[in-house]
Amino acid sequence: MRVPTKVFWSLFFVAIFVLAGTANRPVNAANWSNTIALAALDGSLYSIEKGGALYRTDLSSGSWVQIGKAEFGNTKMMVAGPQNLFTLEADGSLYRVDPSNGSWVRVGKAGEWKNSIAAAFSGTRLFTIESSGALYGTNPMSGAWAQVGKAEFVRTKFLFGSNDSLITIEQDGSLYAINAGNGAWRQIGKSGDWINTLRGTLLANKLYTVESNGALFETDVNSGTWRQIGKSEFGRTKWFFNTGGSLYSIEHDGKLYRISPSNGSWVQIGK
Repeated sequence: MRVPTKVFWSLFFVAIFVLAGTANRPVNAANWSNTIALAALDGSLYSIEKGGALYRTDLSSGSWVQIGKAEFGNTKMMVAGPQNLFTLEADGSLYRVDPSNGSWVRVGKAGEWKNSIAAAFSGTRLFTIESSGALYGTNPMSGAWAQVGKAEFVRTKFLFGSNDSLITIEQDGSLYAINAGNGAWRQIGKSGDWINTLRGTLLANKLYTVESNGALFETDVNSGTWRQIGKSEFGRTKWFFNTGGSLYSIEHDGKLYRISPSNGSWVQIGK
């Protein structure tokens, strides 16, 4: 539950990073080392810094601007929907955030997502996996939710979504496609092939993953076939996402890169 304190609010959660005021932001904009959560929407990167500030970054230049007040310090996860950003706060509440000005409104009842361990959008619904293994689909405007299928996802490590797909990687390294309508699943590829995956992002019907040895792989989620892209030079990747047909990474030193999904070549953004 958000707690108003005179002029500002101090609660907001989601996987995004915000700085403790603009003083914590380096003079050089090209540093995302304080990022705690992020999401990409309509070609822009939205990040929350340690101080709770929300930033929008132009991915063509690396220039950034703070959006709204520094109210997101309690964000646990952040995901992008069709038009808005959504955050899950540490108290389990869900908020819809206007990406143009940072204004927010709570969706559903306070604390209803307290046990969510993963979240992703598919189509117009927000899907979350709970610590019990249950999969839920939520209307992001009303907050109405319903369980989808059986509680079979207790060992899910990663959840990815696109316009028409839900994909999971389990703790044993196996990959599954999930029917968002009924929760039915089918295995993709061989058991354990993704055991060393550290980061991932779903672009159309291709899953791009960064492995513990620094290699970048592309997997066709229809067939399970995979191939390495480029050299094994992504071992320091901390955040990994896609938008506008390109892949992006933020490294442990806070630098931002655009990566070609066809050959793994990269260029730094905002030098």
